[in-house]
Amino acid sequence: MKTLGQYSLSAFLKFIIYASWYIQLFFLVLLTVLLTISFIAKDNIQSDLTVRLTQSKPMAVTPAPTATNINNVTLKLNAGELYFTQDKSVPLVIYNLGVMWIGFAISLGITNLLRKIFDSLTDNNPFVIENAQRLRQIALLIILIAPLTFMRDLFLNWYLRQNFVIDGSVIQTHLTLDFKTVFIGLILLIIAEIFRIGTRLKEEQELTV
Repeated sequence: MKTLGQYSLSAFLKFIIYASWYIQLFFLVLLTVLLTISFIAKDNIQSDLTVRLTQSKPMAVTPAPTATNINNVTLKLNAGELYFTQDKSVPLVIYNLGVMWIGFAISLGITNLLRKIFDSLTDNNPFVIENAQRLRQIALLIILIAPLTFMRDLFLNWYLRQNFVIDGSVIQTHLTLDFKTVFIGLILLIIAEIFRIGTRLKEEQELTV
């Protein structure tokens, strides 16, 4: 099977990427409509968060009568699902829609750039300066995911501390900075630069000939 050109592997992947872009756009519109209707129709909003519990004193657990050679058992709760309802408010609606729109915007942006790259691949013309710029833009969007996720987790931790109290425990979300995502983005930045240099050399060679 050919790698580039019409009826090739790149053409097949191009079809999948195009379909993915339209599917994402469809779900963005659908979820926006459904969430808006839900916010209008309901007086409160159901939320759930995966949280982490830091207990000051682990719970004691008694071994069963049939247990043998088991002593000094304690239970430390580390994670769980927190479910709660909130009264409807404009800031809450803006936050929920905003988080969804930002996520879809990044995903659609990356998919759209991939569409343009694969257009050039199926045209047997991959080495153009625009593709180097598109790879760079994809890398920056991927890198952007990590700080945005971290900022969201910071906000959620502040929100949890302000609104929930558990005796003997501190409740918070999983606060992490995804270095794997940043690493992938940095690798793509390097590939984009190599691609840019290769494209420039190709153009210089064509001018020389």
